[in-house]
Amino acid sequence: MTTAFNSLGEPDAEALRAARIIESVVGNGWATDAAGRFSYVTPSTLSLLGTTLEEFNTSSEGGPAGWKRLIHPDDYDRAVAEWRRCLQTGEHYNVEHRILRASGAYGWSRISGQPLCDSEGNPVAWYGTLIEGDSPSAATERSADVIIAAEKEAASDAHHSLRLVHPDDRTAAAHAVARAFWTGVPQVTRHRQLQADGSYRWNETRSEPGYSVSVDIDDLVTDGEPLSGANLDHLVENNAGPIQSAKIVESIFGNGWAFDAAGRWIYLHPFALSSLGVTLEDLNAPLNEGYTAWKRLLHPDDYEQIAVTWRHCLRTGDHFNVEFRFRRANGTYVWARTAARPARDSQGRITGWYGIALDNDVYKKTVAELRGRERELSQLVDMVPVQIRRLTPEGEPTFFNRRLLDFFGLDGVADLDKPGMSRQAAAIQSLVYPEDAARLLETVRHSLATGEPYSMKYRMRRADGAYRWVDGRGEPLRDHSGAIVQWYVISIDVDDEMRAQEALRERERELSQLVDMVPSFLWRLSASGEPVFFSKRMVEYLGLDVGGYENVGGNGLKAAIAAVVHPDDSATLEAAINHSVTTGESFSLNYRLRRADGVFRWMSGRAEPMRDECGTVVQWYGLSHDIDDQVRAEEALRKANRQLEQMIDAVPVNLLSFAPSGRITYTSKRYLEKVGSPPTHINDFDALARDLAHPEDFPTMFRRASNGFASGQPFVNRFRRREKDGVYRWIEARAQPLRDTDGAIVQWYMASIDIEDEMRAQEALRERERELQQLVDALPVHIWSWTPDGKLAYVNRRSLEELGISGANFEDFTRVARDLIHPEDALEVLNRSASCLKTGDSFIMRYRRRWKDGSYRWIEGRCEPLRDRDGAIVHWYQVSIDIDEEMRAQVALRERERSLWQLVETLPVMIDCAAPNGEPIYRSRQLREFLGYELEVLDGKGKSRLSGTLDEGVHPDDLAGVKANYAHSLATGEPYARRHRLRRFDGEYCWVDTRAAPMRNAEGAIVQWNVVCLDIDGEVRTQEELRLAQERLARASQAASLAELSASIAHEVNQPLAAVVANSYACQRWLTADPPNIERAQKTVERIIRDANSAADVVSRIRALFKQSADAMAYTALDSVIAEARDLIAEEAVRRRVRLDIDVESDLPIVALDRVQIQQVLVNLIRNGIEAMDSVTGDKVLGLRVGRIGDAIQIEISDCGPGIEFPDRIFEPFFTTKEHGMGMGLAICRSIVESHGGRLWVEKNDPHGTAFVFTMPVEMKAAA
Repeated sequence: MTTAFNSLGEPDAEALRAARIIESVVGNGWATDAAGRFSYVTPSTLSLLGTTLEEFNTSSEGGPAGWKRLIHPDDYDRAVAEWRRCLQTGEHYNVEHRILRASGAYGWSRISGQPLCDSEGNPVAWYGTLIEGDSPSAATERSADVIIAAEKEAASDAHHSLRLVHPDDRTAAAHAVARAFWTGVPQVTRHRQLQADGSYRWNETRSEPGYSVSVDIDDLVTDGEPLSGANLDHLVENNAGPIQSAKIVESIFGNGWAFDAAGRWIYLHPFALSSLGVTLEDLNAPLNEGYTAWKRLLHPDDYEQIAVTWRHCLRTGDHFNVEFRFRRANGTYVWARTAARPARDSQGRITGWYGIALDNDVYKKTVAELRGRERELSQLVDMVPVQIRRLTPEGEPTFFNRRLLDFFGLDGVADLDKPGMSRQAAAIQSLVYPEDAARLLETVRHSLATGEPYSMKYRMRRADGAYRWVDGRGEPLRDHSGAIVQWYVISIDVDDEMRAQEALRERERELSQLVDMVPSFLWRLSASGEPVFFSKRMVEYLGLDVGGYENVGGNGLKAAIAAVVHPDDSATLEAAINHSVTTGESFSLNYRLRRADGVFRWMSGRAEPMRDECGTVVQWYGLSHDIDDQVRAEEALRKANRQLEQMIDAVPVNLLSFAPSGRITYTSKRYLEKVGSPPTHINDFDALARDLAHPEDFPTMFRRASNGFASGQPFVNRFRRREKDGVYRWIEARAQPLRDTDGAIVQWYMASIDIEDEMRAQEALRERERELQQLVDALPVHIWSWTPDGKLAYVNRRSLEELGISGANFEDFTRVARDLIHPEDALEVLNRSASCLKTGDSFIMRYRRRWKDGSYRWIEGRCEPLRDRDGAIVHWYQVSIDIDEEMRAQVALRERERSLWQLVETLPVMIDCAAPNGEPIYRSRQLREFLGYELEVLDGKGKSRLSGTLDEGVHPDDLAGVKANYAHSLATGEPYARRHRLRRFDGEYCWVDTRAAPMRNAEGAIVQWNVVCLDIDGEVRTQEELRLAQERLARASQAASLAELSASIAHEVNQPLAAVVANSYACQRWLTADPPNIERAQKTVERIIRDANSAADVVSRIRALFKQSADAMAYTALDSVIAEARDLIAEEAVRRRVRLDIDVESDLPIVALDRVQIQQVLVNLIRNGIEAMDSVTGDKVLGLRVGRIGDAIQIEISDCGPGIEFPDRIFEPFFTTKEHGMGMGLAICRSIVESHGGRLWVEKNDPHGTAFVFTMPVEMKAAA
């Protein structure tokens, strides 16, 4: 734009008019030179279009290349032609067209421009704006009012026209206006302005974007002559210092002056003297009132304050700085600001004053004019039919125009302030539709971050709470460095447009659905009869490709008819359509069409022409309706009519017809069979009714029938009719009139149905209702019913008798609550019932009700609504059950519970209750005192209560086993039992016996774990002492038993051996005799054999003590034997701090074994391993591994002790490495294993320790 203004020769008022229009119109500015080359485009426009200034000015054969890329191809030629025409004629450029955005989408915009002309009216530049819009009409409506208002305002400022500026000053003035508009920085110029008399006067003009203010300063420039230096000579001689200071001041922009120390004038700038029309003598001359000439020059409203301030400064030496109005020589008052400081000597005494007076009248008047213009602009902003707001660079609202404040119902922007929330967030949260708020906030934040303008449609909440669609647009205002100083946002109400568009889209959808849903086939022909459209339903029905008949050289109709119309109907149809096309007459014909599956169906085809304003047919709209079913139905109807009489005779209903006069015209066959033919004298309804109706029912029946016949209205009668056999049976007779097209009755039809069974059922139902009433009265409950509004409708007899009331005395629930319910319960019952009546919720509550004897008894009241099929409540039913005994039992139960709780607290055991997951929920006082802390102390430590209890209380050696047992019980639900050490409150570990069992509900689910913990520390210590004593006693007993056994064996064996020895000696003597006595020797040998066998028998008996027969063996699962052995040795393992690591392979086969002997082997080997680790200081682990290897099961027992020193002798009897051992254990174990067909050996356990391994055959073999 600067380029455009620099080319000006003699700019005129159009510059200001242009500035006002561009400033006021909401859009994006641009400027070109006289030839149409762009010299400036606002950054927001370049960002919007995603282009550059250079691209705008690139050219091609077809015109500006930049334009061609940006303008929609359908709009380009029109827009360029109009632009070239305006460049030639100088007319305003105003075109709507679609323009390509940076997003790649086309959007409608209005481009407006007008020329800036020189003094001769020749365009020297063009300026304009681009206004975005969703449609041409939207852009026009939004910008028209603003442009008109701006042009009117520009016209009101005609006195500022550049044509009135002196030719020598005009260029500078025009440049100032342009700079003010484009940079936003105010510009001040002094120039000569043409007056009405043809003379020029000096003016000072302050120009800002959108307006300017001019002040006449000709008097300041031309009034009087400057004072000569001669007039100051005598002053200079005596006041050299202050005068010198004044001259220095005079070099500064302004009017210098100087006073002596007493406050007398010694110097004033000549321009000021000339402007005031005074001399120094005049200024120093006193007035009658005792004042100087100041009083005559200063405005009366300002003098007193100025004088007081000046005297104060003279007295104190303070700086003098005031603003006031003074009178010029021509009598006018103008504003000025003066400032002065004292001059001091080396002693600090004031020797004079010097100062400067600045004329700020233009500034003051400019400010006043600016404020006036600001008020006018504010009114203009409030009058513009858009909602305007201003934001900080960070997006915080600082200004809403009146229209926007009224829309929101706010008094000011400050109403949006909320603690802890920005205005922007508060405004979007409270004023924008929730579904649009997040999208709008994201868009605004994006623009704030990037500086890009934004445009968005969203809904805002009006003061009345209604949401309306608006088109919101935001543009940044930047300073000369490009930094954003604030944002201007407008929103235009487009709610009606959005609703209209939505309605249009909905209408289009409905119309499309309607066309597709219409159960007929729609088609359209051109004016010449060629097919142009078939509905979707018709295309699917015919199974055709519509495009195949739209481009067949004018024979599409004939081809379509030949393809889908029945051969017998095609010629007729083609001729009928051609006739209609030729004459313009409507078309109607029935014909057959071939369906996609090849079946022909009858159609009813109709077509009507659509004509233009001149009556010329432009196209034909046709409808083909499938009437195949109708055609077939008509044929079927003819058949049905023949069958109707047969059907009537077969229907189990008696039919009669009567003429309007009541004459009988028809009786069905079934009627004749049931009732019989009427006698010959009976030929109308009256006589027939009197003859057949039961005498008790006739009056009512006849009255209804007479009223029906008389009024012509259908009627229904229930009465008893005499059958042919003379028996009366209940029937329901319905009569219906048949009318002609004029509404006259031509026939009455009456159908009667036998309802004898129904009537008997109704009677039974009434009897059942009486029985049910008796049952209700017999039930031991109170039954009441209420209307939906709380009015009492029914009370059963038991309620009346037991409560001693009358239902008539309790018309509503409030009365019931007041008179029958205990005063302490009445208010709550009344509130609950009122709430249920309001919400429709069920009611259940326990309260006390007064009985007829005056006592109150507890009842449980339940009230349920009865609803109709629409969900509306039609009745409330209440049942009250006497629970007084139950409540008393509950009171007793609670008392019993308190006693039980006291019992639990006083038992000499420690009790713990836990949730199903093991978390403690209660601990008895004894347990809390033992542990020394409350249960709540465990909370907030980052672990569960159970883990906290175990980690802090259980002895480290027992902790792993306790946790494992607890986990197993919690997982399986099995009871828990274990002895372990628990830390007491004083830090000492005591032995306790802990047992836990689950408490289950009726379904078997665990609801709680109950734990009992017994202090057995003394018992364990006593048992340990007893065990040690028993071991000592056992060793002594073993020694005694061994001695006794040895003596017994020696005694038993010694006798036969002694006999063997004696007989041997005897045999020797008989053999050494001479001659040898062979017979005697033979007998002696026999006695030796006998005694040896006797000794063998003794050994066999002893051996039998240690060996059982194979008959004691049975097939047993080895894992159960191992489990029993583990349980036997578990306590000793705990005592010796040994952990058992048992791994038994699954699915092991059962084996034949002696359960006791194998347990003896396992216990002996496990105990040996435990004892071998007594000297181990680290982790003591005894492993037991069981698995199948081939046809045998192998058991390995390993320890981590020091190992065996003599492994080759370990199985020898009486060999032992123990201090008090007998050396028989391993020998016995090997004997037992071998007796089972297996073998036992010892191995070294890596990295240290010993492993005893033995096998058990799957199939038992006899021991050797």
